[in-house]
Amino acid sequence: MNQSHETFVPHVLAVTRGSTIEFPNDDPIYHNVFSLSSASTFNLGRYPTGQSRRQTMTRAGIVKVYCQIHSHMSATILVFDHPYFAIPELDGSFEIPNLPPGDYTVVGWHERVGERTASLRVDAGRPSSIELSLPVDEQP
Repeated sequence: MNQSHETFVPHVLAVTRGSTIEFPNDDPIYHNVFSLSSASTFNLGRYPTGQSRRQTMTRAGIVKVYCQIHSHMSATILVFDHPYFAIPELDGSFEIPNLPPGDYTVVGWHERVGERTASLRVDAGRPSSIELSLPVDEQP
């Protein structure tokens, strides 16, 4: 999760539990990455351009990440106990490959809306689709 132009890139990152996230500083200024989230509490300290710090995500959940120096910097890391997740394309489409047959509750999440759920049945050898709406009011 790069720090570039005083922004975390990407703004939302999805990973599996046990993943280690790298936080390189690509800005010509110091940053300090931290989280007070129950899924992962950490403070990586101040570090300059060209340096990087890392953090391993040991618990599933939502991890809000901030910079202690620049209060406008924030990002979210979604940590899952399974590999069945996707970040949608700009048009909202997504694909979750290799999902075993069965009945599922699909959870969509947006930082300004929260969670929305829908049921999905996956049958062997047949494509499945779902529509899940997370309406976000336009910001002025």
